[in-house]
Order: sequence, then C-alpha cells, then structure tokens
Amino acid sequence: MNQLKALLYCVKAKPYLYEQQKLVGDTFFTFEPFIKNKEDIVNGKIVAECDFEVEEIFEELYGDLDWQHDYLPTTDTMSIVDLERKSCLNREELINYLKDKGYAIHIKNLHIFDEPKELSEYYSREKKMNTFDGYEWVCESIDKAPQNMMYAQDEKEKQYILISIKPEWLCKILNGDKTIEVRKKVLKEMLK
Repeated sequence: MNQLKALLYCVKAKPYLYEQQKLVGDTFFTFEPFIKNKEDIVNGKIVAECDFEVEEIFEELYGDLDWQHDYLPTTDTMSIVDLERKSCLNREELINYLKDKGYAIHIKNLHIFDEPKELSEYYSREKKMNTFDGYEWVCESIDKAPQNMMYAQDEKEKQYILISIKPEWLCKILNGDKTIEVRKKVLKEMLK
C-alpha cells in the first residue's frame, strides 16, 4: 500500500453534490442539477481522504479465432468484468477513454470529512528555478484545483495526492459503489 494518502476533490461543475440524511445517523451522497441551499453542496471542496494502490491497465487479447478477437482492458489482478464493476464504467467507455493504456487507482480506507475542506487549507510544493543556487522548494497555498491530480501537503507537512473528480463519479465513491478511479496518467510517486 502506498504511504501517501489521496485527497478527493469535487470539481465545481454541475451537477451539485451534497450530503443527505437517509435515516437517523445514516447519510448518503446524492447529486442534482439544481439545489436551493448552496451551503450544503460540496462542489469545489475536498470531501475525503483515502489510502490507494495503483495498478496498470493494459490491453489483453481475447478470442480464439484469428479473424474474431478483441483487445480488452485488464490488469494483473482484475478481468474486464471486475474492472467494469469496480470503476462503474462499461466496456465501451473503458476502451474509448483509455485507448491502449491507463491506471486503476484502488480506493481503500475511505474517510469522509465531517466538514469539507477548502483547497486553501493545503499547499503545493514545487521546484522553482533559482538562478544563483539551482533549485529551491517553494510552498504556496493551493488556490486552483488540478485538472487531474497534483502533490499537496497540509500545515504539518504531511504529503498527499490531490485528485479532482467529477461530482457524479465522486458520489459513487462516497456511497461505496465505485472503488476504482480510472486515469490515463498518474503521478510517479503513486506507482511506488
């Protein structure tokens, strides 16, 4: 298991994602295109953290006839059927999105925050060129979410991977329906 944790950020795009009481003490997440109470939405916020493992997705040849075969996405531990079920993507969506290669981010030990966090509560850590001494590390408060993912750290310098996820996919993750996030690219630290 990777030592880094992932932070799950809900992108600002609609539909609006919010937490709703189902039964006393039992909550679940849902989304709608319109919502009256803007305080309840979690779009534009970090809503959870988790452990993760990353596995390469590759194409494997299926079929037994020379003229009738398919190349289907799979991993070392999952068949196409498992990948479809755990990612909530169908075969065609996986093939069209990945083309020939990608990564399965296995989401483990999901912890949903009681109160969603702002991006500004975390810092990016980047190498900046210093013309005299070479490189120096600069930490700046995060004010813009990454398109895919980025390195982040909290005020105690604990390291994370901040991942931007669309509301409809994040809803499935938070409700336990989706345990794999599929990406074309991941950060190299995630592969350790």
